[in-house]
Amino acid sequence: MKIHPPEIEKLKEHELRRFRHNDLSHAGVQELFRVCLLRQASAVHPIKIIEKPRPIKDTGHAKTLEKIDPKTLLQRRIVLPSLPHIFSRLIELMGDTISSADDFARVILKDPALSARLLKIVNSPFYGFRAEIDTVSQAVTIIGINDLYALCLGTSVLSAFRTIPIELVDMPSFWKHSIACGIIARTIAENKGYAHRERFFVAGLLHDIGRLIMYHHLPDHSQAALDYAARHALLLSHAETEVLGFDHTRMGGMLIKKWKLPKELDHMIRYHHTPEYGMHPEESAVIHIADVIANAFQTGTSGEVLIPQLDPLAWRQIDLPGQLLKTLAEQIDARLAEMTGVLMPQKTYP
Repeated sequence: MKIHPPEIEKLKEHELRRFRHNDLSHAGVQELFRVCLLRQASAVHPIKIIEKPRPIKDTGHAKTLEKIDPKTLLQRRIVLPSLPHIFSRLIELMGDTISSADDFARVILKDPALSARLLKIVNSPFYGFRAEIDTVSQAVTIIGINDLYALCLGTSVLSAFRTIPIELVDMPSFWKHSIACGIIARTIAENKGYAHRERFFVAGLLHDIGRLIMYHHLPDHSQAALDYAARHALLLSHAETEVLGFDHTRMGGMLIKKWKLPKELDHMIRYHHTPEYGMHPEESAVIHIADVIANAFQTGTSGEVLIPQLDPLAWRQIDLPGQLLKTLAEQIDARLAEMTGVLMPQKTYP
């Protein structure tokens, strides 16, 4: 498809608006901007550029809504979705030094749907194993206990949130963004040679889970934050802080802690916008960069319409090769289709 100069200028203007909170003199931002422009220009079905923004619902009370204490919210006002009972047993096994791959497999096999889903994931082209993995115990042996546990967790959490109002967020689009972030995070971890790559996939998958709690249990505050962000051209996380007194990263970290999940996961999620403040800044930096790229590529959305500000220190820490951005841009749609087909049942997420 040939793009004419006037359309190219429109694309540039569109991308500049989306990148408005980023420093375009930064080499990493420049490369990401260039890749996004090429991705948009070469798309078979390019993202529609809206000449006029849609009308913003005027709630009129963004500043007058009660500020919420997130701890009180989790303790008193929220009934958390329950994770499958098998997670308690899996956590026990992880603390048992004499447990075996067969021990883990026996627990996972008690949930046939989870077992089938795991085998589909590890046999997907995303993993690229030459021989088919046909048993859960074999998957545990090849992938490792920690990483397989992370996959069990990520795939189970997907089913914990089903009833978010469409007026706030489109759930298929939310999970599309989340899965894309997980894929990109795992790809970066693989490129850097990090161990436990599935932990990065799951942290990317769950990085915005705090926003689901807010959408579900604080719909008025969430609507006000979305409106405030649109009206003032703010990043949604900043608007959340203005309206609620905290943002989704804090809520997400508290949720992970309440579920008694690994501390590393808590910090990767809690600090994915401010990686330098976490106990594991380099790991948080991977999720930060993956989130920025997923937003830049417009692979779904959790409610954010602008591109989060790229942290220069995080970029320097990870030292992402420029070619990897181009490769991700070329591969993300196919990889996303593969993983979405496995993780998101078509009858639930068309």
